[in-house]
Amino acid sequence: MRSALEWAQVRTLAADGLSQREIARRLGINRRTVVRLARSERPPRYRRSAVGSQLDSLEPVLRELVEQWPQIKAPRVTELLRAEHGFAGSERLVRERLRQLRPVRVRPAQRTGYRPGQVLQLDWAEMPSRPTIAGRERRVYALVAALPYSGAQTAFFSFDLTLESFLEGHVRAFEFFGGVPRECVYDNLRSVVARREGDEVVWNQRFLHLRGHYAFHSSACTPATPREKGSVEAAVRHLKSGFWPARRFASLCELDGQYADWRERTCNQRTHASGHFPVAERLAEERQALRPLPPARFDWSGYRSVRVPIDGYLKQARCFYRAPERLVQQRVELRFDRDEVWILHRGQEVARYERSYEQGLWLPPPIMRPEPPPAPLPALLPQLRVTAPELADYAELCA
Repeated sequence: MRSALEWAQVRTLAADGLSQREIARRLGINRRTVVRLARSERPPRYRRSAVGSQLDSLEPVLRELVEQWPQIKAPRVTELLRAEHGFAGSERLVRERLRQLRPVRVRPAQRTGYRPGQVLQLDWAEMPSRPTIAGRERRVYALVAALPYSGAQTAFFSFDLTLESFLEGHVRAFEFFGGVPRECVYDNLRSVVARREGDEVVWNQRFLHLRGHYAFHSSACTPATPREKGSVEAAVRHLKSGFWPARRFASLCELDGQYADWRERTCNQRTHASGHFPVAERLAEERQALRPLPPARFDWSGYRSVRVPIDGYLKQARCFYRAPERLVQQRVELRFDRDEVWILHRGQEVARYERSYEQGLWLPPPIMRPEPPPAPLPALLPQLRVTAPELADYAELCA
């Protein structure tokens, strides 16, 4: 095979006007080789003849398996080929051939524009570190809400991912933004999506109560496609990197205050990273387009009906809260949210407590059993048979 240098020399001499015979004489090669090199548009290169694979004859079998079982894996296919067709190759060869027969499907992304007040995206996020609160390390979660049009965001912090915290986070977000968007977009959260039946979404019942109260549409993203709610994903990253590091607080209420200050002074006063517009100006415009809040606030609290035990203490999340003594053995309604626990009897509030996150705490503390009073001094004298100096010492000790 001729080299790329000879190919370049032949084409150069031919461009200079030399005859094929003269080029062959100067380079010491055959004239027919000169003709072939002069006509070639690319330099010659070595090509090894393709060697057939053991799977070439078995490709119809592979295609049939993939068609009948689209999710079948390479180990199982290799097992079938070895048992039924005498295949002696490796699993790696089967995996590479399956990759060719079943290419990975990638859904193309499309950038979406939004109108003011059209969409609110929400998602849970776990904070990167675990602060020590109420005597032990706690996971802290944030329900982050972001408006894609303005880039504004807010967050509600909680120690859990309960439905009550999820609903309260919605109410707090709507009240901060000053209105209700036309549509809310979610990941496939259990608090929103009870289950999926094909392409049909079965919504959580209490979430439907919230949705009907505030009258907004809801959409659940396609599973495993977080880019469908990219605005809140960016808001979560900003919260974890811009707000959370080096924070110290003793309670969630203190954390709420620190976040509100950061949100007003820094987060929603920034210039949007990709749109290069002031977030505060867009937020003021978007607030004008939001639907007004309903007159009544949605009740997000959790509740259950319980019978008051004989000691009067009702258990809620490993803590105990006392009901009035007059309600012993009667049925009451125990209500709770992130910050408070209260007790209702026949629709009337009878007790309210600040919620505690310490395990095994009793509110109010039980009455301690009193110590038995000391015996009177005259009653002790016949039994003790003490002398006068000892009696004086005892009197001084008691004083």
